[in-house]
Amino acid sequence: MTIENIVLIACLLLLIQIFIPIIIDHAFTQKITIDYLFTSRDKNVENSIYFNRGKRALSNLLETFPIFISLALLSIFLEIDNTHLALLWLVFRATYFPIYILGIKYARSLLWGGALVCLILMGVKFI
Repeated sequence: MTIENIVLIACLLLLIQIFIPIIIDHAFTQKITIDYLFTSRDKNVENSIYFNRGKRALSNLLETFPIFISLALLSIFLEIDNTHLALLWLVFRATYFPIYILGIKYARSLLWGGALVCLILMGVKFI
């Protein structure tokens, strides 16, 4: 797998994480209705704990996603092989999301730390 493919899959992961909290609240808890999705959302809806966890996990991903994309693109342009670290980062982040939603706190922290170490090691390769 090339780093370009990993970047595309990471973008897909981002899109999935945007929609999963809404799907959870619509399909499983029925707290969000189809009608609500087509409104301007002026009224607040009480969301489930899983929705809120999903939104926090998404916010967490958005904090490091630009760093990952920057490092991956620099790796491509400067021809530095960060493929394995990028793939490992992707695995950590993809696993982090369901673990966060399920509330498994120590595993979540280990996965977050592993993803952070991957970013640091990707950056170190430029030195």
